[in-house]
Amino acid sequence: MAADFYSIWDNFKNFIGGRTGLFHCGMFCLALVFLFLVGRKQKEEKQAVRFLVWPSVLVLLFLFNPLFYRYVGSRFFAGVYWRLFWMLPISFTVAYTVVWLVFRWKKQFARIVVLVVAVLVVAVSGQKIYSGTNFTQAENEYKLPQAALDVADILAGAGVNWKVKSVVPNELLCYIRQYRCDIGLFYGRNVGGFISGIGDDEAAMYQQMCRQKPDMSVVTDIAKRNEVVFLCFNRATQEIPEDLKPYGYHYYKETGDYIIYMLGEE
Repeated sequence: MAADFYSIWDNFKNFIGGRTGLFHCGMFCLALVFLFLVGRKQKEEKQAVRFLVWPSVLVLLFLFNPLFYRYVGSRFFAGVYWRLFWMLPISFTVAYTVVWLVFRWKKQFARIVVLVVAVLVVAVSGQKIYSGTNFTQAENEYKLPQAALDVADILAGAGVNWKVKSVVPNELLCYIRQYRCDIGLFYGRNVGGFISGIGDDEAAMYQQMCRQKPDMSVVTDIAKRNEVVFLCFNRATQEIPEDLKPYGYHYYKETGDYIIYMLGEE
């Protein structure tokens, strides 16, 4: 039970972005308490209690419940449990409370102080979205790596459908199917524990693709056993033989640092 709670807490810290996010959560909790107390005295604020306070409390009770995490969260939301905290109306509740205080306070000085303090807490404890860490210049209108688009176009140009499986380098896993849904991958984000589990062959293939020098005997054996038609490698980061014909795959096409091999003879 304790282990489940610690896992929930780790997900919550991931959701708030570390210690700095505690300021925002503190404002949210204070706003909930304030709206609850005000709602008991003023009839016009009972709607805020009904639509903001009680739903938030209910969500928190479920998400911080170790039993709910054990039997639901860890099974169906493994790796993404922290996203469930998006159901909390944090921004709206804080904004509603601050605006309520500003408009209900009679003294102008008090209004200014409340607004400035709220803005400073959010600004100081927050992080810049458009920083070098969080923001990069888009390479194309799809806002995806251009290499992923080029590789996807080559695979799609072969006239295959989504049932035909391909293996691509790890850095392209999350982008290929964002661009084209008619391309089938042997594995995708699920190798990281997202969405669904993977089989032994998928796990073994992923381990090989993580290596600088993949064992081509292992790679091609797994690929042929699972009818993987295309194998794509990054020549800049992976050491691969010039000819894969002895392994049952032949050169198909290339783009930039990426070279693609196809099952069968030329």
